[in-house]
Amino acid sequence: MTSPITGMAFVRMSVPDLDRMQSFLKDFGLEIVHRDERRLYSRGVGPAPYLHVAELGPPGVSALAYEAESEAVLQRFVDSGDAPAIEPLDGPGGGSRVRLQAPGGIRVEIVWREAVQPRSTRPVVRGPEGDSRSHGAARIVRLAHCAYMTTTLPETLAWFQDKLGVIPTDELYVGSPENVIGQFDRLDRGDELVDHHVVFVLRGPRNGMHHASFQVEAVDDIFFGGDHLHGREHDHVRGIGRHALGSQIFDYWMSPFEQMHEHWISGERMNARSAFNRIQIGEGMSHDSGEKPPERFVKQASAVVPALADGA
Repeated sequence: MTSPITGMAFVRMSVPDLDRMQSFLKDFGLEIVHRDERRLYSRGVGPAPYLHVAELGPPGVSALAYEAESEAVLQRFVDSGDAPAIEPLDGPGGGSRVRLQAPGGIRVEIVWREAVQPRSTRPVVRGPEGDSRSHGAARIVRLAHCAYMTTTLPETLAWFQDKLGVIPTDELYVGSPENVIGQFDRLDRGDELVDHHVVFVLRGPRNGMHHASFQVEAVDDIFFGGDHLHGREHDHVRGIGRHALGSQIFDYWMSPFEQMHEHWISGERMNARSAFNRIQIGEGMSHDSGEKPPERFVKQASAVVPALADGA
């Protein structure tokens, strides 16, 4: 059976100061589309009405949201007993959702919503004067994946595979194959080509979001977007580098409230027949091109916190 989801919809984070988060998100490359006293919604240049929700509360993450392949998927989750009911989806554009509970406390939302037209982008064209270099924040297209740290790796992987229909792409171990530290899982959409992973689940001492990864329009966006963030003295964690698995060019930045955001782009695609590999890596998750991952990157996990009460 193929995955009942088609990709990530948005990530729901909790922050104690919406003004500070808004400043970071704008410099990171997201456009604020709606704000009220308790919530901040941001989008990219792609068709999704928003990719990021910031809610007032203690620093952390409260939900990972995935797009359903059809509206009927929501009813199937209710009929199976995995979700209590179909609910209206908050935020611009409306829609519907069901809420599931994954191991470790993280909430997973499965959403159905109508897309809107993409915003205009800034093509890289050299004019009669000047050069073709782009400046400013990166152009973000979509939310590609999230990584999640868990104290119960086998149970959490089994949950994502059973409920969301994802399949393993690459498994990482240190020392012997039995010492698994993480697994990348991708969508199963049959012959349709998909990303290397839609979720990365890694073993750790606590439960929490490792990072949220946002695909940019072109590799140039990672570089001029990084220059833009550096110029505004935001907190840089790691990059620019290349992940050996998935051929992903990356750059990692921390929000003011210790939530890691990634600029990402990759040309590698897979389908349901692509090979599964078990891969031995070094201590400290060292397997990529570029510098060795810093300790704060390896240990990163934004705490799981309750979502803002509906209607609040």
